[in-house]
Amino acid sequence: MHRFFLPPDAFRGDVVRFPPDIARQLRLVLRAQPGQEVMALDGEGGAYRVALVEVTKQRAVGRIRARLVATGEPVGELILCPAISKGERFEWVLQKGVELGVTTFQPIITQRTLRRSPSSGRWERWRRIIREAAEQSGRGRLPRLLAPIPLPQALSQAQGLALIPSVLAQTPVRQALANLSWPVTLFIGPEGGFASEEVAQAQAAGVLPVTLGPRILRTETAAIVLTALVMAALGELDQPALGNGQ
Repeated sequence: MHRFFLPPDAFRGDVVRFPPDIARQLRLVLRAQPGQEVMALDGEGGAYRVALVEVTKQRAVGRIRARLVATGEPVGELILCPAISKGERFEWVLQKGVELGVTTFQPIITQRTLRRSPSSGRWERWRRIIREAAEQSGRGRLPRLLAPIPLPQALSQAQGLALIPSVLAQTPVRQALANLSWPVTLFIGPEGGFASEEVAQAQAAGVLPVTLGPRILRTETAAIVLTALVMAALGELDQPALGNGQ
């Protein structure tokens, strides 16, 4: 069943009014017809089985047939703090991070960050990538995308166990993940990595530097590898897929 995250004002009692872009997708891409059912999600844990009653290129309206509790969310919070990187690399981190279960993306600005502040168009593109990845991967809530902040500010806001991969680190990531619990915060550097003084600053703030092995990983690779290792250590990759129609 096709899944769509909708804004709060799309829900009015038992009636669901789909935004114009999703109406176009339903009509032109999915060839949806009245009577067909889709899953509408409110982004806050609510899932609704909706029967379409009207579908045009400009307008789509449905009626709620069943109210459900959305599935697909991790037990706790995983905050990923990636340095803003070039174009598709950062977008790939967002997409794959959503698929793996990241709950919050906190972009950071570091000494070697090439792009400091996203344009409004790029910001909307990032939000769309997160929404579409959440729909495709079966997430029950829409992961948050926060405004970029400098690394020192992000370090002061870190929650739970906080890790920062570094070529200067001596602690193996496997050792750092022993007896892991929620929440977890992960810092990922830009192209060229974190500066040595940034790693020292992170360590002073209680963030643990870890090594991801003897090979140099690209920023997007490091983000996904570390996220996957954390989710595996927390047992999130042991859970079966839920075949409940959502």
